[in-house]
Amino acid sequence: MASVLEIIPLGGIGEFGMNCMAMRYGDEMLILDAGMGFPEETAYGVDVSIPDFGFLDEYRDDITAIVLTHGHEDHLGALPYLLKKFNVPVYCSHFTAGLAESKLEEHDLLGDVLLHRVEPRDVVDIGAFQVEFIRVSHSLVDCFSLGIKTPVGTIIHTGDYKVDETPVIGEPIDLRSFRRYGQDGVLALLSDSTNATVPGRTPSERAVIPAFEEIDRCFGTSPTAAIQADRFSIPLHIDERKHVSADAGGIGFNNIQNCGRADCRVDGITAVL
Repeated sequence: MASVLEIIPLGGIGEFGMNCMAMRYGDEMLILDAGMGFPEETAYGVDVSIPDFGFLDEYRDDITAIVLTHGHEDHLGALPYLLKKFNVPVYCSHFTAGLAESKLEEHDLLGDVLLHRVEPRDVVDIGAFQVEFIRVSHSLVDCFSLGIKTPVGTIIHTGDYKVDETPVIGEPIDLRSFRRYGQDGVLALLSDSTNATVPGRTPSERAVIPAFEEIDRCFGTSPTAAIQADRFSIPLHIDERKHVSADAGGIGFNNIQNCGRADCRVDGITAVL
């Protein structure tokens, strides 16, 4: 089996949430993302769902690292539960690391876990795997796709992405790196498929700004009116314009309120970073 690359989805296939995938070559295994799911209303008393990490017990000694593509709950939310079973190093962006640290602190794990912060185009050797972190656009900042070179070929793991040439904050998706990998040859593409069956293309996040500007003009000066923002329905970098200057994307919104404990946590981390 030494020459066989195993790709093992633990969640996120044919469902929303619980994105988690294992990649194993020989006696070494990477875990890509550790997301939680959102139970249906019929699952009374269940607040979150997580992948069945019990499958990994027999590979306990093989797991070398966890690599996170971005900080949304469906890719990050189960991280503390996974690390309680397998305490291995974690690789992620600076912003994702801030979110991860907050979760680990809640579970009294912060001082016991090694977090490696990486930049776009960083290349990290993790055992038999060489991982390049490729910048992508998404409704969050500091998101990555992964170019993973293995002894049997290259895997592209896209994570969540969109082709946005005019993001509100940050640089556009790094299509040049994807082109380079395509020219060199790719063994398998593991791609986000959200709305893949819908004709056309997803517009830029910038396209929603005029609607929010209109709301701000109508209600922004009112001392009692406010926009309630949930980060699965409003892009984080649109919301966070209340923290950035005009040259990063126009006006800042006056009265944006967060709804939910996680939103408040993200808001605090964004302000610090």
